[in-house]
Amino acid sequence: MRKPPYSGVKVWSLREIPGLDRLPGLARQELREWMGPGHPALDDLTLIASELVTNAIVHVPAAPWVRMSLNLTLEGAGRHWRLAVTDPGGAPTIPVPRTPEFSERSGRGLWIVDDLTGGCWGTHRTRAGERVVWALVPR
Repeated sequence: MRKPPYSGVKVWSLREIPGLDRLPGLARQELREWMGPGHPALDDLTLIASELVTNAIVHVPAAPWVRMSLNLTLEGAGRHWRLAVTDPGGAPTIPVPRTPEFSERSGRGLWIVDDLTGGCWGTHRTRAGERVVWALVPR
């Protein structure tokens, strides 16, 4: 039996995905392949990935691609999984949690990410203008 790699980088060309609503499922599938089905951090990482790739396609609707990466890092007080979702940029603002109206069906994703990471997440732009949203999950 082959051992999972526990890390990786995946780039999706959004023009090749029939129905962008499939992207969160593709991200979850990729993480399962990287980590194996029974990894204790898998549930949190797949939920975070779903939220972040959804934000990438919602807030940069003309983006030609989205990239997801996962690696083990020694940030903060110990070893963590660092999940990052990158898009080409283009949105005028950086992602921040907002308070949706009670009847709204969206707008809670970054609060979920914040809760699952204990506030250990953030965003930055690369020199090329790409937007990166990252999250740390304890190993």
